[in-house]
Amino acid sequence: MTLVLARVDDRLVHGQVVLAWAATLRATRLLVADDGAARAEWERQLMQVSAGDLTVEVFPVVETAVRLEGEKAKSGAAILLFRSPAAALAAVEAGAAIDELNLGGLHHAPGREPVLDYLYLNEQDKEALRRLEERGVRLSARDLPSSRALPATEWLEPGSVT
Repeated sequence: MTLVLARVDDRLVHGQVVLAWAATLRATRLLVADDGAARAEWERQLMQVSAGDLTVEVFPVVETAVRLEGEKAKSGAAILLFRSPAAALAAVEAGAAIDELNLGGLHHAPGREPVLDYLYLNEQDKEALRRLEERGVRLSARDLPSSRALPATEWLEPGSVT
């Protein structure tokens, strides 16, 4: 398995991921690292139905490193999805080897401020992203494969809103 994208998207499996990202990157598998979805059978079933022909695997965040290691023996390309920057950080701190992380869709919620049209962050999100950068994870914001990837220097620090 080749990990072709690690992405933070609060909607996890949805049209943009399935129809745009998976199609463009020729992914055959979606790996969803999310504690809540791992506990909710209905949510896992909904994701599988939403994913069409893609295989969907849902597991707790702390299992990400083990799952990625086990995926190496499998064929095909995979997309790894997290619901939040904190979840991505927890996976990396637990040993997941993630070189680059795409921020694709964190939507409006209480306490979150707009950074880009599709990216709203609160202070906890920003802190998690800074800690990911300190661990060597390259961050970019990009909602669709046809959009330009925006490096974190363009949107993470104060005054950098585009």
